[in-house]
Amino acid sequence: MTEQVDRVSARFRAAALGATLASLVGAPADAAPRLFASGASPVVRLQIAAKPVRAALIEFALQAELSLGGDLEMCGGQAPALTGRLTVAAALDRILAGSGCDYRQPDPRTVIIRRANAAPARPVRQAPAQAPTGLGEVVITAQRYPNLPGRTPYAISVISADRLERQALTSLHDLAGQVAGMTVTNLGPGRDKVLLRGLSDGAFTGQAQSMVSLYLDEVPITYSAPDPNLRLTDIERVEIMRGPQGTLYGGGALGGVMRIATRKPDLDRYSASVLTGASFTQGGGSSSELEVVANLPLIRGRAALRALVYREAQDGYIANSSLGLSRVNSSDQVGMRASLRAMVTPNWTATLGVTHQSNDNQDTQYGLRRLGPKIRDSLVREPHDSDFDHASLTLAGNGGWGRVTGAISRLSHRFGSRYDATAASLRYDLAGAPAAFDEDKAINLTVVEITYATPSEYRLHGLVGAFASDGSIGLDSSLHALPARSPAVYAERRRDGINEEAIYGEVTFDATARLSATAGLRWFNYSFDTDSTVTQTAGERQISRSAEATGFSPKLLLAYDVRPGVLFYAQAAEGYRPGGFNTAGRIGQMFDAPNAPPRRYVADELWNYELGAKFRAFDDRLQGRAAAFYATWESIQSDQYLADGTAYTVNIGDGANRGFEVEAAFRASERLDLRAAALLNDPEVTRFNAAFSPRAGAALPGVSRVSASLGVDYHRDLASGPTLRLQGQASYVGTSYLTFDADHLHEMGDLVTLRGVASLTTPGWTLSATLDNPLNSHANSFSFGNPYLIGREQIITPPRPRTLSLRFSKQF
Repeated sequence: MTEQVDRVSARFRAAALGATLASLVGAPADAAPRLFASGASPVVRLQIAAKPVRAALIEFALQAELSLGGDLEMCGGQAPALTGRLTVAAALDRILAGSGCDYRQPDPRTVIIRRANAAPARPVRQAPAQAPTGLGEVVITAQRYPNLPGRTPYAISVISADRLERQALTSLHDLAGQVAGMTVTNLGPGRDKVLLRGLSDGAFTGQAQSMVSLYLDEVPITYSAPDPNLRLTDIERVEIMRGPQGTLYGGGALGGVMRIATRKPDLDRYSASVLTGASFTQGGGSSSELEVVANLPLIRGRAALRALVYREAQDGYIANSSLGLSRVNSSDQVGMRASLRAMVTPNWTATLGVTHQSNDNQDTQYGLRRLGPKIRDSLVREPHDSDFDHASLTLAGNGGWGRVTGAISRLSHRFGSRYDATAASLRYDLAGAPAAFDEDKAINLTVVEITYATPSEYRLHGLVGAFASDGSIGLDSSLHALPARSPAVYAERRRDGINEEAIYGEVTFDATARLSATAGLRWFNYSFDTDSTVTQTAGERQISRSAEATGFSPKLLLAYDVRPGVLFYAQAAEGYRPGGFNTAGRIGQMFDAPNAPPRRYVADELWNYELGAKFRAFDDRLQGRAAAFYATWESIQSDQYLADGTAYTVNIGDGANRGFEVEAAFRASERLDLRAAALLNDPEVTRFNAAFSPRAGAALPGVSRVSASLGVDYHRDLASGPTLRLQGQASYVGTSYLTFDADHLHEMGDLVTLRGVASLTTPGWTLSATLDNPLNSHANSFSFGNPYLIGREQIITPPRPRTLSLRFSKQF
């Protein structure tokens, strides 16, 4: 387990940085005049090469951090190059001059493009019209070049900064009810797995590489670890790409990719914000949160620093009757992020970023059905802590010649857990005494990647990239009687070295103005080696193995614009994960024998075939997408547990999933927005490995066949000045099972979650109240909490009980 002194030191560093930021925020207002004047069009810094108007508008929206909507496809001609600081109005006037298009700004963060003969003369701040204004779209870069998600032939969703802030969404777990087909397990903060589109290799986390690849800006932040639970503070957007993304993102992206795009330093403007909040949980205690963000230009127009610190303390709501403790599952999260951005030349920028976060969970959050959803009687507390450190340097260039991005990053993710192993103590001759299993894991990964994308206005355009990573994974585990200083009766020390090189590319040919074809290919080479030493009273077992794998990951895509606002596409894509070796288990454990784990598990491969449509109607008031898909999955890797509680990975067999998903947003009026999402799918195992055969036709574990969500957003300006906003979110997740054999002992899901937010907002401050789980549901969201209780107990993990949260934020 991570030492207490490390946690204290991390919190001290975060507090020190917070004090520094607070002093900087207190600088006199006249030290840096603001670039935003009341009633004036905001000033933005732009670096846009001459290009077609549509491409220039998308690049403008990306750099200005605005939402963009309307009839971009109707705008003709070439936009001039734009360099330096311009108001939004001046930039749009220059881009749209002679294009046959005009624009409206229904709010400061949204631009709607219209044909010139369809739009009235506009001021920057236009009075509300009788007809509702269309919805804008946030520019995404998940394809390695900027585009709008509603006009991109992929199953992409995006959660904007406004949506994150207005609904108080602070973790990936909070996003599960916002988009179609996203599942997050509920083991606890920093311990969850993210799954997309019904593709699951199981609910447990072990040696197998993650199903969904997580990125922070341009660099990966996971390998075989769970979601590090980074707090979504000062985030520009979260992009979600479904289906295998092996061509662009390599191994570990079978289910998809999630990219967290942070807000970049503003080179011209001093700004700061503070957020503070408190919450109260029924049957629990009070919780608190604090965020401080500051943007500090160092050399006006050339270099700036953006930094933030945060802390969130949550009280628990689970009781332990054996230990006589209540609210055992309290947690504490402390973190910081800093980004230094410099304009090297008019076309090139360099960004240095560092991130640190510590999670300290005092206990797990499951109960036992025989006692009640919020009670268990374990003899040992089960804490979990994690420390996440990440540093990256990114160099980006953009001009008439295309776009280049190069990044080098270093990831260090250390996490430790304790489990009550009393149920297995007799196996280790401990006479049933209280026992604990401690597991500490450290992942260190260095990644270098460079991509070049050609200008998109040519009929033949695309991108090429190169990727290299060098990493190690260290695992130290031990089982011992309590107290903690008792000698270990089982211990393993394991070290894995992982290296990968890859070259990839995509090319798109616009056969006509409406029809395009894309082909992509990735060549990869993996090498991995494993060294393990298992010790027990009976002796010692040493294992040393190495292997190498080389292959290709292809993709084919056809896209057809039926008319402006209607897009159809067909895609076939492959994803993969490398294999590895099993080493855990007591001395005498058999491998490569009937009903025994294999010494080596092999790579798995997933092909996804998809037909999709995207549509916009009623002047962009209605936006949506729908997709039908079929996936075949060979040699599914899955992390499982032996009877002695140690983990192993096995190729359980082959699987498939077929389904249909839909997402839609509708602006019913200027005051009312509606959102809906749903996934219907049929995940199954089509063939079981002879050594792992619970029963034929079983479903993939951890994912339901049905999920859906509905969101409502009502907002109006009050006569007194603030904007009143009322939001509601309802989500449903159907029944699923923890294990491949669909044992009803491990049934979970059939869960409805509700959330409501009321807020008052002005340009300078926001006051909000959030009510989570208003019906105080105790449904089972997850049937796992301890590997030593599988098959012995019915585990239930309820959602957090009814919780009222109050937040106040102030912008400077």
